[in-house]
Amino acid sequence: MEDPRTHARRLARRIAAIADPPMRVRYVANVLARTDPGDVADLVTVAVHGAEARDGDLGALLLALCLALAQPERAELRDAVVREAVLRGMNDTVALLSPRPSPKETEEPLAVPDFGKGRAVTLGERKSLARRRDRDLLARVLRDPHPDVIRILLSNPALTEEDVIRLCAQRPVSSEVLREVFRTTKWVLRYRVRRAIVNNPFTPLDVALQLAAHLHAQDAREVMEAPELPVALREACARVAGLQTLH
Repeated sequence: MEDPRTHARRLARRIAAIADPPMRVRYVANVLARTDPGDVADLVTVAVHGAEARDGDLGALLLALCLALAQPERAELRDAVVREAVLRGMNDTVALLSPRPSPKETEEPLAVPDFGKGRAVTLGERKSLARRRDRDLLARVLRDPHPDVIRILLSNPALTEEDVIRLCAQRPVSSEVLREVFRTTKWVLRYRVRRAIVNNPFTPLDVALQLAAHLHAQDAREVMEAPELPVALREACARVAGLQTLH
């Protein structure tokens, strides 16, 4: 069996040669499909420690691993990786990949935006509206609390980075809406989107922790000083704050 550090280094070099960031994630996803969950746990653990040691290539690998494992079709693999990490005492990997809700998550249903129809709009209608390219309409869809609507919206060609940042900055917002942004490689690979997700107290804690390692030091310091954010996230950013930018 190949040494985990050697495996991680080799994979990190391969993705570093891929210029297109979304293609890096797709490549890593293909590798994971052929990799034993225990070996994936090793890869994540090596990448976590490499990122903390200011290794840019391993930091890039960590981000690609996290985004590949975040996809719904890899939920079983991610769960298996967490189980293996628990058995091996890989506490950092367990903390990173175990789904955890936001402490701010509200049990009260969030209001559906007023679409000006004078009546309640069905979920099916809202999904249809999310496909439209009318800018005024999209501004309303951005406030929709249903993750299925937002999933469609995030693939709308008319959506801009500024729109997604506004979506991620909303408070209150459904944590599952923010998880949908995290799963959308096109948008979460953009630094300002990642920063907005980490800074939102409604973000699921596991998502915020996975993105915290990729903040600039100054942005990590700001998270450290934000009392509304979870203690675990602020502690993670305290470790990041002394590091150079990974990407």
